[in-house]
Amino acid sequence: MTCQIRKNKFTSFKECIPYLFNLERAGIKYDLKNISTLLRYLGNPQKKFKSIHIAGTNGKGSVSSMINSVLMEKGFKTGLYTSPHITDFRERILINGKMVSTKFILETVNFLYNEIERINPSFFEVTTALAFEYFNKCRVNYAVIETGLGGRLDSTNIIIPVLSVITSLSIDHIEFLGNEIGKITYEKGGIIKKNVPVVTGNITGESEKILRKIAKEKNAEILFSSKENKIKINKRTEKGLYFDVNNKYKYKNLFIPLIGDYQVNNIKTFFTAVEQLNKFDKTKINSAEIKKGLINIRTNSNFYGRFDILSLRPKIIADVSHNLQAIKNIRNNLSYFKYKNLVIIFAMMQDKNYRECLNEIGKLNAKIILTRPEYKRSAEPSELLRSVKRNRSRFTVAEDLRSAIKSASEAATKNDLVLITGSFFLVGEYLKLKDKFNWHINSKQ
Repeated sequence: MTCQIRKNKFTSFKECIPYLFNLERAGIKYDLKNISTLLRYLGNPQKKFKSIHIAGTNGKGSVSSMINSVLMEKGFKTGLYTSPHITDFRERILINGKMVSTKFILETVNFLYNEIERINPSFFEVTTALAFEYFNKCRVNYAVIETGLGGRLDSTNIIIPVLSVITSLSIDHIEFLGNEIGKITYEKGGIIKKNVPVVTGNITGESEKILRKIAKEKNAEILFSSKENKIKINKRTEKGLYFDVNNKYKYKNLFIPLIGDYQVNNIKTFFTAVEQLNKFDKTKINSAEIKKGLINIRTNSNFYGRFDILSLRPKIIADVSHNLQAIKNIRNNLSYFKYKNLVIIFAMMQDKNYRECLNEIGKLNAKIILTRPEYKRSAEPSELLRSVKRNRSRFTVAEDLRSAIKSASEAATKNDLVLITGSFFLVGEYLKLKDKFNWHINSKQ
């Protein structure tokens, strides 16, 4: 894009960010028309860098962050595009772990303003265009691109990557992707490109058959990572996992600062992806770079909000699990921690399958406080409570997060664990508020 701006609509970053968020009024646009128009206007920046494209119901963030981190440790200049953000819009667009500059956002939104007004794109479409332009302008060697919704008609699916990755498949976003696993697999499999290798996570049964068929039609080599690697967990700690990988190379004594046995599938996917990058794109990533990339995933990829310990007495943990499969993982994740009693602050978006998620949360022996962040798509706490069918006595309602924190602090002792989960927006709001609160811990032992 040219540096000349025809007319400055916004004079500061603080002015243009509310404008971007207000684009959510356009809703989700599940097609490629607007993103194509925006990128043509920018000179098709997505064609000027190598990319790795990642889709999946769960695990996108983990696998994207692992790949980004190891590419950085190899010495590549690497872009990372993920969503949603937790506390700062600029978290979505990183280069070598650094957030996109406010100056770039301001200048590019001003440059695109007339076109945005003309075609009325969604928030995600504009953000995707910003990311691709930033990666091009900064001349990244690789950009790791995470889909926002689905795959086939997701705005990011305008790229032709050097590698495609599909991490996992389960029911989510049924209004766009359908309520059958076959339909969802077809949509996610839409990122498979002609002659571009594809790696999958722990995918079996009907989904495996569908992806194999799509890959064959596209002449794309497909590898199922669960069949390529064996993982042995050596030690589980509150700080992360110690493990070995048994594949054709055999890696010993690795560590990743993430918890949860479900990460095993993400680790397998990551290793197979690295192997394919080495094979098809000659990246020459070695074992030392892999080891360092996994250790530094949080700093290199700004990866947080996944069972992060924010406080020790009581243990306060932030977790962005926001769909059924992720909620089901919570029980295992909690086994990594020592605590006396469990208190959960829970909220979810109204377009999520919160009824089944609440049923799953209700199986935990915990005091559960239902609340809502200050976000328009949040389900009302009273509606959440009406959806509870079992163990209703474990649930209470707090009309906002401040009230929920107050209730949790009154219930928790210094030896307890407080889990804040169910939504990126809930965790984000808590992280913004946490320094304003003193936890008045109940003195009972």
